[in-house]
Amino acid sequence: MFTHLDEKGRGQMVDISEKSPSIRKAIAKGYIKLKSETVDAIKNEKLKKGDVLSIAQVAAIQGVKNTSSIIPMAHPLLLNGIHVNFYFEENLLYCEVEVKCEGKTGVEMEALTGVSCGLLTVYDMCKSIDKTMSIEKVYLVEKTGGKSGHFHSEYEQNSKYDYAVVIASDSRSKGENIDKCIDAFKDTMPNNFNLEYSKIIPDEIENIKNELIYLADEKKIPLIFTSGGTGFSNRDVTPEATQLVIEKCASSISDAIRLYSKEKTNQWMLSRATSGIRKNSLIINLPGSPKAVKESIYAVLPALSHGLDILLGNFREH
Repeated sequence: MFTHLDEKGRGQMVDISEKSPSIRKAIAKGYIKLKSETVDAIKNEKLKKGDVLSIAQVAAIQGVKNTSSIIPMAHPLLLNGIHVNFYFEENLLYCEVEVKCEGKTGVEMEALTGVSCGLLTVYDMCKSIDKTMSIEKVYLVEKTGGKSGHFHSEYEQNSKYDYAVVIASDSRSKGENIDKCIDAFKDTMPNNFNLEYSKIIPDEIENIKNELIYLADEKKIPLIFTSGGTGFSNRDVTPEATQLVIEKCASSISDAIRLYSKEKTNQWMLSRATSGIRKNSLIINLPGSPKAVKESIYAVLPALSHGLDILLGNFREH
């Protein structure tokens, strides 16, 4: 079924209530082709209607803010920031719009609508002197945040990454309780992340340590998540096992997860999770509940691909 159609084939807005908020950013760009005389008139403010770029900048911002009123199925969003930039390249006037928010859905449509409104305003203000103007190539330059991960139009969309999940749980390893965290990873990780390996093991420090060494040294999986064993129980030993394995500390990742959790629960301060690097593998401790797994993933997603690219030697300057 199409997500924007109900069972009767009628339009509906997608339900995003189950999603967790994450930091979203989108950059869109487009240009309008002008006569040389029009370029000169804009630069020197010779048009009777006024300062074209100042008014077009406001129009772009208004376009971003009113996207949900223009695009039928777009969700109203609480935006964190809007940046608009106009610049000339010969007879082309470019409009670039960057939009940021912390929300449950992306801001690509807001950025694209902002560019379109900005360029249409230039057209409106200049149409009395230039009937040959054409608005061309309005497109998404870059987006970050959300399940689809990072996209940049100048590069191959989304590098592919394998990852592994190790569940540390006495009860789940014995079959006394059903594990739901592996499904939480599958539901939340971006489409360009492939779950290569998963295993449920007891809360034993040697078991966890040996599993991490196997995944990093033998399977050479670049991203390894653990889930569970990060609290105050006597059986919670995942951070200790991780510390025995890692060669470089990356504790800021776990700090970022705690800061993200701080907005949702007072228990954030009880997490002893850590993160680090062994050879070419990044190991990240996550909590043991499906809800906390999802929230933790959203906390690290904005920088995860970039960090892995650096670790694997695939970094490209954007």
